[in-house]
Amino acid sequence: MAKKKVILVDADVISHFIATGRIDYLSPILAPHTIYVVEQVYDEAAYHPFYDNRKQELDNWMKNFGILKIPFPSANKQIRLEYYRLKKESPRFGNGERACMAIARYNKEVIASSNFRDVADYCKKYEIEHLGVLDILTIALRKGIFDAIVCNKFIHDAMIINEAKFPVSTIEEYKTNKHLDDF
Repeated sequence: MAKKKVILVDADVISHFIATGRIDYLSPILAPHTIYVVEQVYDEAAYHPFYDNRKQELDNWMKNFGILKIPFPSANKQIRLEYYRLKKESPRFGNGERACMAIARYNKEVIASSNFRDVADYCKKYEIEHLGVLDILTIALRKGIFDAIVCNKFIHDAMIINEAKFPVSTIEEYKTNKHLDDF
């Protein structure tokens, strides 16, 4: 068994899993690893202007699966400075993304984010392990939690309901170069 990892899940991943009605699968897919939701991510993921039950679904998932909401470690000067550097230099990042990136840079956690354009480049630069939604679906497929039909429905639904921008429209088209055997 590989070493247990800590995964910081960003709001976009949570949002896609809630929008597709599959939030309760996220924890088993990523098991046995520990999932944390940073407070800034929680604030972003709990709010949706057209979906009143978002916060309740998030709270239920976190309670049912023992997911901890962690405070941003503002006492850690390196992490705090990195967060504010990202805020100044990359204003397009949300507070949750910045928090995950700054924490993972110095604590070497895994970031689960569907932002492949910006977050993935940052992760590569600082040698941070990054999982996208399609990687998570690939893990679900490998573990037998989802089959290809469910993965493809997830992709379709996330693209329609949540306006997700994936580079493929089916799981069969997705080819990862990541080593997902640890998941």
